[in-house]
Amino acid sequence: MLIQIIKRTRLAVNPADISAMFIYTVNHDPVLQVRMRDGDNYRVQHAPHCHDGDDVYQVHKLLLEAQ
Repeated sequence: MLIQIIKRTRLAVNPADISAMFIYTVNHDPVLQVRMRDGDNYRVQHAPHCHDGDDVYQVHKLLLEAQ
């Protein structure tokens, strides 16, 4: 099952291939970082106020529930 993590680019990942994920803050804005087993890193900016923006807390929750 694939979970879309970035709406703007329609990037989706398989939760089974995630090695680590965490939320950290840059300039008071939350960022979700997803590390894949093959070494790829994806950073998702928190922008729920934009029409194609992502809510990192919702994406994090979806990924945790899917694992």
